[in-house]
Amino acid sequence: MFENLSKAPGDKILALMGEYAADQRSTKIDLGVGVYKDEKGVTPVMTSVRKAEEKILSNEKTKTYLGIAGNKGFGTSVLDLVLAGSVDLSRVRIAQAPGGTGSLWVLMQLINRARPGATVYVSDPTWANHNPIAINSGLKVATYPYFDTETRGVKFAEMLATLDKLGAGDVVLLHGCCHNPTGANLSNDQWDQVAASLLRTGALPFVDLAYLGFGDGIEADAYGTRKILSTVPEALVAFSGSKNFGLYRERVGAAILIARDEKEADITNSQLLNIIRGAYSQPPITVPRSSAPSSRTRLCALSGKKNWRSCVTA
Repeated sequence: MFENLSKAPGDKILALMGEYAADQRSTKIDLGVGVYKDEKGVTPVMTSVRKAEEKILSNEKTKTYLGIAGNKGFGTSVLDLVLAGSVDLSRVRIAQAPGGTGSLWVLMQLINRARPGATVYVSDPTWANHNPIAINSGLKVATYPYFDTETRGVKFAEMLATLDKLGAGDVVLLHGCCHNPTGANLSNDQWDQVAASLLRTGALPFVDLAYLGFGDGIEADAYGTRKILSTVPEALVAFSGSKNFGLYRERVGAAILIARDEKEADITNSQLLNIIRGAYSQPPITVPRSSAPSSRTRLCALSGKKNWRSCVTA
């Protein structure tokens, strides 16, 4: 069965982590996976997470399945956090997924069902896992200009010129904020121009929102995503809670789709849930065991409160 296989190429980030662990120098700096660490190099469990753990454990009364779409309260809270009323919710559907990576995979599969072999345009450069997820989902990958190594900013004129040439059936993968790996982000005016371009061409925006709140705060970081979603008729969002919730190992994520109308949203969502059912069947629910810097937002998410803004400011 396996005699014709050859060894798969190693992951560069994981290899770097191995080299870091083996290096005995006290002055070493870890540039591998981007997780929060304190001055001792430890990712601590914060007080807010411990309190949330206690609440979950004391109130838990069942271990039954969540359902294919996952925890409804979680989905409602994520939509409130990401959209903040910028899109008519009758057009929106959400499914809990195993991390942002799981969300990306589910939505890539959905794209391939809707438009087999479609081309996904990613920034140059982009997160290392975008390309393999797209390719393994049966999609093609192309790039649009993005990072200027001389100015350390965005090649926006070149980026926009490329996007303006796309058409319906093409997919544009955008980093909602805190561009990975460059840290070079679009200004609000540039987001406005990207949204207008996508509306003109009919290309489908696919936002990877993995660091919401880690740049300039939740509202500022959400500007680009909300502008895109409130402008175009169709869009996809892969949301990750690993960073802003500090739940790296819990794999907290959500796949969000915005359709033209309620009927199309229901049809597309049925395909999304069918993909999930045929893969991991249903998302996990776990008691949090990991965290990043203390935040009331994290406690709100874990406590199940539905109104993010009132909870965060409480």
